[in-house]
Amino acid sequence: MDRRQIAIRNNVRIRGDGSKTLLFAHGFGCEQRIWEPVIKALPEGYKIVTFDYVGCGESDFSNYLSKRYQSLEGYAQDLIEIVQTLGLTDITLIAHSVSGSIASLAYPELAEKVTKIVMLNPSPRYIHDLPSYESGFSRSDVDELMVLMEQNFFQWAEYMSPKVMENNDNPKLADTLENYFIAGDAQLTRNFAKATFYSDVRDTLPNLKCPILILQAKADIVVPLQVSEYMAKKLSLAKLVVMDARGHYPQLSAPQLVAQHINEFV
Repeated sequence: MDRRQIAIRNNVRIRGDGSKTLLFAHGFGCEQRIWEPVIKALPEGYKIVTFDYVGCGESDFSNYLSKRYQSLEGYAQDLIEIVQTLGLTDITLIAHSVSGSIASLAYPELAEKVTKIVMLNPSPRYIHDLPSYESGFSRSDVDELMVLMEQNFFQWAEYMSPKVMENNDNPKLADTLENYFIAGDAQLTRNFAKATFYSDVRDTLPNLKCPILILQAKADIVVPLQVSEYMAKKLSLAKLVVMDARGHYPQLSAPQLVAQHINEFV
């Protein structure tokens, strides 16, 4: 695909003309607009690039191939093609949640272009692998979520939003997140969920050879602190910062804090 086709396929948006590029990769159940509060809090002077994975947001759904997107490798290929086709360089990749895993898979192809990575509440595996690895969910937890998504997608969105947002004093945040969830195609969102929550990219972590900032909310039922601590130990050039924020979506609940840490790191 050429530049124009990729831009349409992934609904790529480029703003600014700075020498340093910030490439924002959204997580499961969302799309690029979830980053707007953070982007607005950043100082001027960056080239800002946002996009939607195929099957999310305003991407071109006609390019959705079930075989390609049955695993995270398909989403990693989206990321690789966006960077290579658009000719982006000196990139700081800001990756939320599962996009941290996607970045880990894509990095060997992008090592000369991605100079730094910010991982926001990342997890290389969402399911426990006891006794050596404790994550946010048991396999039965994830199985039950998949069933709920299949039986009643809107009930799943209503149930999950406040739980993962974890900001009960500001219910509008959960409403905003729920709107992102239900805006997507139910089946494609479930496919992305399956690729996300059953994935395991722990063996790719040693391949990451650039400076990495792990931003972790102090309370997150999806990615508990011990997961980010595990990643910080496995990533030789990583720094872990535990933010005074709650929930799995601090780009919504604490955007200025996230922007501050991104700017200082870059």
